[in-house]
Amino acid sequence: MSSTLWKKRVIHIIVFVLVLYLINFLDRVNISYAIDAGMFNDLGLSSATATVAASLASSLFFVGYFIPQIFSNLQINRIGVRKVFALAFLFWGIITVLTGLSTSVTEVYVLRFLLGIAEAPFYAGVIFYLSLWFTKKERATANSLFNAAIPISGIIGGLIAGTIFSVYGNDPGWRYLFFYEGGLAIASVIFIYTLMSDFPKDAKWLSTEEKNLLVSEIETSPTVHTRWTRALADPDVIKLAIVYFLGVTSLYGYTIWLPSIISSFSGISASLSSFLSVIPYVIASISLIFIARYSDKKQTHKWVTFYVFLIAGVGLAASAAVLGISAAISFIFFVVAAIGIFSFLSPFWAIPTKFLKGESSAASIGMINAVGNLGGISGPIIVGVLKAYTNSFLPGIYAMAAFAFIAGIVVLLIKKDVKQII
Repeated sequence: MSSTLWKKRVIHIIVFVLVLYLINFLDRVNISYAIDAGMFNDLGLSSATATVAASLASSLFFVGYFIPQIFSNLQINRIGVRKVFALAFLFWGIITVLTGLSTSVTEVYVLRFLLGIAEAPFYAGVIFYLSLWFTKKERATANSLFNAAIPISGIIGGLIAGTIFSVYGNDPGWRYLFFYEGGLAIASVIFIYTLMSDFPKDAKWLSTEEKNLLVSEIETSPTVHTRWTRALADPDVIKLAIVYFLGVTSLYGYTIWLPSIISSFSGISASLSSFLSVIPYVIASISLIFIARYSDKKQTHKWVTFYVFLIAGVGLAASAAVLGISAAISFIFFVVAAIGIFSFLSPFWAIPTKFLKGESSAASIGMINAVGNLGGISGPIIVGVLKAYTNSFLPGIYAMAAFAFIAGIVVLLIKKDVKQII
């Protein structure tokens, strides 16, 4: 496939969904900065109670997120992404703004739950969407460019939060954080509806010859054709869901509590910890591109996924182990862990899109994403509750390390290899 066609797809597809994911992830994890700024204390809770409430609020997002996954992806396969994504961005932008107006913890709980429902179609929808535009040999690289939005949003989010807290203070700074980032999601709706192409056949920026070539290349990629209901019961799909659950547990235990954990290392302010939280995201955003390109080049997505989980586990465990010796060294290991925590996403998602297609792919990706993102419930709760009961983040860091190690082991149990499929 020509380099010109690759560049066109990067510009019109990858760059666009990357920007959308930046906005998506900012709205998802801005609560982590608000927590460190004392959001729940400002809503009337004591420090100990606020930690548990923050864990629950963070996790309720993923309860709502779980509900529409499979069927929203099937809907995307049938009617395209523009309408689904436009409605999702509109609703979650409004919900984010309303979070900034919250006057009670109960309101935050309800809004976080609704935010999860509103955001549910996006991530799995994009993973499926990319499988319509990129061949199996290109998908880990395409996924990595898209998933680079996670650490990049961490960079941008940390700078935005640090700046807002410096200007407005912690309160009402955390409220303005929700106002600005929710408004950005609402403003995105018009660009989604007017600029996105649902399927290759709809792309005005491709010539007829390029459309035919692209569809032909994707159609000839080795895949399993099966009913979507049967695909959900495939043992490897179930294992992938387990791996994703374990990986996401570590990921959201890390991202939701990152500013607070950094503050706990040396007792710094919310503003400074927001700025320092940029460092792990910078390292992760660079490493995940190189790791994904390597896995695409070698077509070793399963083994690369295993090794990045190993890096995450070792980094987290080492960070906790040396904290009593040196806060600086502990922070360095904590940054190293970010390489594995964020880099597993791209090679991981290349695995199911190698052997599934159409509605079986859409449903399976939706199911994997739904079950996996239940880790977004367990991660923040495990870290937060352990912190509340031990008055230390160390047990939570060790728990995240254990989940990463187990995820690496389970991914090696996946048997399906696209090279074996006829």
